[in-house]
Amino acid sequence: MSIRRSILIAIPSLFATGSVFAQLGGLGGMLGGAKPGAGGSDVGAQVEGFIKRSALVSALASRALGRVNDAFRSDADAAAAKAEREEISKLTDPKEQQARTAKLVESESAAAAQLAKSTDLEAKMASLDEKKKRQVADGLFNFGIGVLQATPLVKNAQEIVQSVSTNPMQLPKVIPVKDAIPLLQKVLADGTGTIATLIKVAKGANIEVKQATESSKESEESLT
Repeated sequence: MSIRRSILIAIPSLFATGSVFAQLGGLGGMLGGAKPGAGGSDVGAQVEGFIKRSALVSALASRALGRVNDAFRSDADAAAAKAEREEISKLTDPKEQQARTAKLVESESAAAAQLAKSTDLEAKMASLDEKKKRQVADGLFNFGIGVLQATPLVKNAQEIVQSVSTNPMQLPKVIPVKDAIPLLQKVLADGTGTIATLIKVAKGANIEVKQATESSKESEESLT
């Protein structure tokens, strides 16, 4: 399959996820308020800007999911997970950092999905001490911020790929955008699936999760 064809085929499924996300109560307005970041005609600059923003979303998502999962881990396992996040944040090779962050998001997402399937999860949440309850609330709130940031990047990805669709010479430049798409899809899918379930359970356990907005900032306590 040609590079051009493989890149263009990768895009349509991205927007099916976004349309589902628009139906999530409390977070449904994100799509309408999102602003794309493509702009300009310099493809290289657009790709560079996109990758930087995508990396920030990936890191935020891994921290948010890790924060929720850590509340239910043993102290030793939580410390090991935190150490891994810190190690990844210190990497100087962008490609290595992106690859390891993607793997971390996948593993933390799988752990959170397993947690969401627990039949006694509400009781487990209710029995957490106050610090860990805040940890869960912060993690879910922070993931909402990640979804807000991922949403315009989805549209941005389409714009960047479409901007080179008639210029095969430019297609290799947008491959990094194509490579970043699955993780953005994962963030949006988790927002409507696992995270939505966890928020509902948290509410039942009397844990208040603030609604993320476009002006929300990730808590300082959650930056590792």
